[in-house]
Amino acid sequence: MTTSVKSLGIVTSLFALFALAAAGPVPRAMADGFIVVDDRSAEEIRRLPWPHPHPMPRPTPWRYHMPLQVKNHLVEAELTESVGITRIDQTFHNPNNVQLEGTYIFPMADDVAVQKFSMMIGDKEVQAEVLDKDKARQIYEEIVSKMKDPALLEYVGSRMYKARVFPIPAKGDVRIKLEYSQVITATNGLANYRYPLNTEKYSSAPISQVAIRARIKTRQPLATVFCPSHQASIDRKGTNEASVGYEASNVLPDKDFVVSYKTSNEDFAFVMLAHRQAGEEGYFMARIIPGEGARPRKVVAKDICFVIDTSGSMAGKKIQQAREALRYCLANLNADDRFNIVAFSTEARPYKETLISAKTENTESARQFAAELQSAGGTAINDALLAALKARGGSDEDRGRPYMVVFLTDGLPTIGETNIDRILENVKKANAGGVRLFVFGVGNDVNTKLLDKLAEDNHGSRDYVAENEDLELKLSNFYGTIANPVLSDLKLTFDSALGVHDTYPKVLPDLFKGGELVIFGRYDNPGKGKVELAGRCGDEELKRSWEESFPQTDAGQEYLPRLWATRKVGYLLDEIRLHGENKEVREEVVQLAKRFGIVTPYTSMLIMEEDQGRIARGEGDRIEGLTLHRRLAAARPQLLEDLKSGGARSKLGVETGPGAVAMSKETNRLAAAERVEVDRYSHGDWSYSLADGGVAASAGRPSSQPAIYGMGGGYGAAGRVSGREGEQVMQYVGSRTFYRDGEKWVDSRYKKELQTTMVKAFSKEYFELVAAHPDLGKCFALGSKVIVVIGDKAYETTE
Repeated sequence: MTTSVKSLGIVTSLFALFALAAAGPVPRAMADGFIVVDDRSAEEIRRLPWPHPHPMPRPTPWRYHMPLQVKNHLVEAELTESVGITRIDQTFHNPNNVQLEGTYIFPMADDVAVQKFSMMIGDKEVQAEVLDKDKARQIYEEIVSKMKDPALLEYVGSRMYKARVFPIPAKGDVRIKLEYSQVITATNGLANYRYPLNTEKYSSAPISQVAIRARIKTRQPLATVFCPSHQASIDRKGTNEASVGYEASNVLPDKDFVVSYKTSNEDFAFVMLAHRQAGEEGYFMARIIPGEGARPRKVVAKDICFVIDTSGSMAGKKIQQAREALRYCLANLNADDRFNIVAFSTEARPYKETLISAKTENTESARQFAAELQSAGGTAINDALLAALKARGGSDEDRGRPYMVVFLTDGLPTIGETNIDRILENVKKANAGGVRLFVFGVGNDVNTKLLDKLAEDNHGSRDYVAENEDLELKLSNFYGTIANPVLSDLKLTFDSALGVHDTYPKVLPDLFKGGELVIFGRYDNPGKGKVELAGRCGDEELKRSWEESFPQTDAGQEYLPRLWATRKVGYLLDEIRLHGENKEVREEVVQLAKRFGIVTPYTSMLIMEEDQGRIARGEGDRIEGLTLHRRLAAARPQLLEDLKSGGARSKLGVETGPGAVAMSKETNRLAAAERVEVDRYSHGDWSYSLADGGVAASAGRPSSQPAIYGMGGGYGAAGRVSGREGEQVMQYVGSRTFYRDGEKWVDSRYKKELQTTMVKAFSKEYFELVAAHPDLGKCFALGSKVIVVIGDKAYETTE
């Protein structure tokens, strides 16, 4: 059903918008600063005698000036439990042949308490005029209506600081410095700092340098510091200070930079964040962090056995790095630890028959044993693992100590028992005492089903080391994370009245000093309830509980739904890889992938099953929520063949080779996700990061032209993916996912049967709709043609 609302509006862009920044402790994002170039500046440019092509007839006014460019974006923040000071240094470049002037506008969220605001343009301090949110809204709407560009709608509802910017020299730069202080409020000890970095739609070119550093200093001990938005470095300085840093070059940032930190004197700190829209189930993330008081009176003594592959395929650099990594681990054992080594090739060769104490003479002798390891022979995986498990004693004291086996191999089982299922069964029978098995696969000639199942069945973890990676560094770093066990056999329970379900990970890993336990889940019923943690701390049983609030509505933490879905998809794909496919699991993967914009082999398969004819004909009709995959499939004939034959889906069943390793690493990454990574796309066997270089996908290109460039043979895309024309094919707006369909942006939740109201862009009804639903501003800021779902209704904006 479709209704019509009268309006006017043709979209164009006559001004440049650029993010400077704001920050805040509140979940709702603050807005970016930007420059609006004056009309008279544009008119002056139009009158210049410089040549330009005669404009062809256009549906939009001619742009007479080149937009400004952001050269750098530098931010320093100082944070405490109660106050945050943000300093911004940004340089704009005017590429035009004429001097410009304009108005600098800095939107500020209405619920952020700003104590001080100062601004420098060049060497002069500038007084900014302060407007409340109602006056600011009038200016935002006037600019949007006049310029026929909806980008500013995301700022409706915020206050405004504005100042004149003159001159902006021809072919020159203008440097703007901004400083403000704000009140930071902490809830249950948890403080949030948000810095808007979503400048992508404003800058005409990638920004040369983006750098953010947030220094945190608190009176009470910092229990946790985390950055859910970016791959940031976190440097802890003692118990009360930390520094969080993010740097990038030649980028178009498009998401806010968020830092969360909690102070606590408890031996185990608990942090919970939630997101819940009215009428929907809620999402939550819980983090459990051992504090300095979490250790028993002495460090928990552990037992550990290193099982090292010394077969012929480990010759050269691999065996050298394995030797050095093993020597490092042995040198860093705790005094009360016990250990053993099992080297294996054609047969298993234990260093000792049983575990021995980590006193100096024993570790020195073992280090010499490690230094003499040579590569030769076959690969007796079954015998080696059974020898490691046999080394553990059967006394009550033995069973009370955590026992870990670190298993490293670069090949397939070739000696003794080689049947994968029987090896798994043999290890399961021998491991009645709950030994943790941590697996490292080196290179691509490994059986990922065997290694991944060994880790899954034995309460451990898996990792893979590429041929060109530093094995010594990776294994040494891993040992540092498990060197000091804190809590094992964990169990986390929630008050049954809350209706908590779908929690990930399904099986909780052990907790080590310096680590954190992160759980994502959903809840049906808002309210207060008890959360209880149980586990073993050394040889003692430990229980802790917290009373937590699961909110009725909370629009903050918009990244939580997508992170929860990413973890669930990773878990489900691993289930398919390791235990086989069934229809119900496949359909659940597809539904989650469509709703939250997560690329999987199944979403591409679904296109062929639902709409193979339209893809083959290159027709432009929308396939709901799958436009991205349709465009890519239409552009790459090889992908069509893969999909027809089931090749894309069959990759999930591959056990050996580069594809199997890539698939294992990718599902593991999804299952452990702690931040939304929008800069990823699939290639070859599945997914790579933009940092790896290579592929870009383009929307709106004729189906006869390739949409993918760079490394050969790849396909698929996710997150923020741009093509040669700079067009994106998918974007995240808060917890929503939008796909580009021609000139439209379509909400992934849209269905044809929904009642759809047509709204003319920039009309009175258009602005009234944004005023009634402020969150729509960010959705409409995507462009003049948007389809968005609110409850059981859809709204489509038109020109």
